[in-house]
Amino acid sequence: MALTLNDLRTDALREIGNIGLGGAVTALSDLTGVLFTLEAPQVLPIDASTLPSLCCVAPESLAVGTVSRVNGDWAGEAAFLFPWESACVLWQILVQMSPSGLDALNELYQSVVNEVSNIMLGNYLRAISQMTGFTLQMEPPVFAADMAMALLSSIVVEALYEQRELLAVETAFKTAEHEFRGYFLYLPETGNLEKLFSVLGI
Repeated sequence: MALTLNDLRTDALREIGNIGLGGAVTALSDLTGVLFTLEAPQVLPIDASTLPSLCCVAPESLAVGTVSRVNGDWAGEAAFLFPWESACVLWQILVQMSPSGLDALNELYQSVVNEVSNIMLGNYLRAISQMTGFTLQMEPPVFAADMAMALLSSIVVEALYEQRELLAVETAFKTAEHEFRGYFLYLPETGNLEKLFSVLGI
């Protein structure tokens, strides 16, 4: 089902994004030696009708990232995805080259996406835990790469059939010379979004 958010709830989710992704950007900068900055995250509640345009690309365009099961007090499925063009910018920054397409995605390119996506997911979930007291355990993330619509649909199939709610957060990462975008997606188990808002007192 589509997620309806009032201003207070949107602000709370944006603040979680600021804390989580801010921590992730600091960790990424420390790991790579490249100074990354972050635009304010945008909360994007979506449903089946808006899914194809989530990553601001055509459905047949490519996307890469990682997907992980999250267990604990706010269980669900989490993913951090990059549109292909953004992933190419990330690869250029970190390894000074980028693949020509999915067939050229060797272990080096996959490891870069895995490392960055895992940093993003881990810090986002850590922010939620710090703000709510929830205990969360992220299972080892799995690398994913496909056409954007196919990849998104495989992650959020239950939301497409209006059985689960879907939360999406978009942000832009910047260096002195580059900019690229990433998307945090969370498909919580039924009732878990209300559980989150209840703990936050909203």
